[in-house]
Amino acid sequence: MALSNSEYNLIMRAYEERRYASKHEQTARTEEVYRKIPRIKEIQDEISSISVQNMKNRLTGIKEGDNFTKEQLHKAITGLIAEKKMLMEQYGYPEDYLKQRYICEDCQDTGYVGNEKCHCLKEKITELLYSRSNLKETLLKENFDTFNISYYSEKNVDTITGKNAKANITEVLGKCRHFVECFGSDFENLFIYGETGVGKTFLTNCIAKELMDKSYSVIYMSSVHMFEVLADEQFGKGERNSQTGVRDLTGCDLLIIDDLGTELVNTFTASSLFNCINERFLKKKPVIISTNLSIGDIRELYSERVFSRIASNYTMLKIFGEDLRIVTSLGLTKS
Repeated sequence: MALSNSEYNLIMRAYEERRYASKHEQTARTEEVYRKIPRIKEIQDEISSISVQNMKNRLTGIKEGDNFTKEQLHKAITGLIAEKKMLMEQYGYPEDYLKQRYICEDCQDTGYVGNEKCHCLKEKITELLYSRSNLKETLLKENFDTFNISYYSEKNVDTITGKNAKANITEVLGKCRHFVECFGSDFENLFIYGETGVGKTFLTNCIAKELMDKSYSVIYMSSVHMFEVLADEQFGKGERNSQTGVRDLTGCDLLIIDDLGTELVNTFTASSLFNCINERFLKKKPVIISTNLSIGDIRELYSERVFSRIASNYTMLKIFGEDLRIVTSLGLTKS
């Protein structure tokens, strides 16, 4: 995942602060108990002393004439623990009052269970990735669970392929799910194209949510915004102060460029587009492009090398049908 070192360190520092706070609270509780029940401290000291003796016996071997055998040491500790429990109950304290308490007991606020990331750390990473993606609120509404193929009509047929809109979107959805399932092991780029309002952006949001829930970093940008960021980097010396910079565009696990072609196309945008997708191609970092343009339009508007890079390295997914914004606003369901 494309978390920067500073972002990762920020998360781990929060875990460290958790542990420090919980240790401080444990110390305060322990001092309170020691003041009210001095015998508890004596018991703790005796258990520590016996444990040290037990360790020495294990390392050196119990010799004849030693004061304590292994069984006697165990019996002594058990008796002290029972006395401690009785005293705690007598004074109204719960049995675990002196233990250190953690927000996440599974990893004890370290973020890791063994060598694996704990579920709480994965959740924190995912939360950070959502905040960086520019999609946090949108993905609550637009995801695979809310994608409705009934809005695509079987009566709407593509004259070239012979497929109807519903059969086509079913196939496209399958390929998008496969993209998600194989992400991280197979390198694939997607070029999703079709008329305005047929669900291209909704579909890219579905993919984004699935991947971010798996802790992959996804950056979504409209083409207009992306080229503003690139222009600011080259000409404006960072004056725009965007939360997403060029390093994010080239370093995130998945870059989604939405509505390619809505920006003012010129030599700068053509060159910048190639540099961006080419650098990500060389790094084997996937890109999804959604656009109203056909692949032929890409050649005419941008350049031969942009066309060549996309045509030879992107899976083409065409979506067609009626404008879903009109269909849904009228409350219609197509069949």
